[in-house]
Amino acid sequence: MRIFAIGDTHLSHARPKPMDVFGPQWRHHDERIRDNWNAEACDDDLLLIAGDVSWATHLEDVLPDFAFLADLRGRKLLLKGNHDYWWTSLSRLRKLAPENIDFLQNDACLSGGVAIAGARGWTLPGAGADEPDDRRLFERELQRLQLSLDAARRLEHQYLVVMTHFPPLRSLAEATPVTELIEQAGASVCVYGHLHGDDIVTAAQGTRNGIDYRLVSADAVDFRPRQIWPPGPSSAS
Repeated sequence: MRIFAIGDTHLSHARPKPMDVFGPQWRHHDERIRDNWNAEACDDDLLLIAGDVSWATHLEDVLPDFAFLADLRGRKLLLKGNHDYWWTSLSRLRKLAPENIDFLQNDACLSGGVAIAGARGWTLPGAGADEPDDRRLFERELQRLQLSLDAARRLEHQYLVVMTHFPPLRSLAEATPVTELIEQAGASVCVYGHLHGDDIVTAAQGTRNGIDYRLVSADAVDFRPRQIWPPGPSSAS
C-alpha cells in the first residue's frame, strides 16, 4: 500500500467547464490525471485529493465526478476545498459515494499504519484577507484541524500525514497558527493545494522543523499524483 496526493482536480462531468481557459496545460486535464494515476497505482493504493475536487454546485451534479474517481484504481480520500459547494453532511456524502471513496472532515483516517488528518483551512491572516469574516473562517478552520489532529492521536499509527487545501504557511522561515498545530501533532508531511499558475513558483515547499511541506495542486505536479508514503524517490516533486 502506498499513499499519493493531488489537489484541485476541478472535475465537471455533469456540467462541463473547460479548464484550458486557465492555460493550455489544463487541456483534457481530467484524462491526464486518470491516465497518469492508473499507470502508476495499484488497487490497494490510496489517493488523497486536497480540495477543489469538483466544480459542481449541487450534490446530484457531483455524482458523475464520483463515478469518474471511483473508476480510478485504488481508494480515494477527499478533502473539501473552497470551490466544493456540493459538499454536504458526511452522512449524505458517504451514503451516495462509491465504496472506494471516503471524506475527511473533523476526523482522521488510518491506512496501513499511516494516519491522515486535515482541514480545508483559509487564507492566512496578513495575506491580504483580514476582514472580520476572513478571520472568523480562519479560526473555524483551525478548530476543525484541531479536531482532526485529536482524532489522529487516538489512532495507533507510525506516520502522520496532514492535508489542507489552503497553504498552511507563506514561507519556510515563518511559523503560522496552522504550522504550530501540525508540529504539535508530530506530523511528518503536509500536502496542500489551492495555488496555481505564477503562485506555484513562490509556494513554500521543503522541510520546516522536521515536517515536509508539499504543494500538490494538479498543475503544480503536472497532473501526476505524488507519492508521499513510503517516502522515497517517487515522492519527490
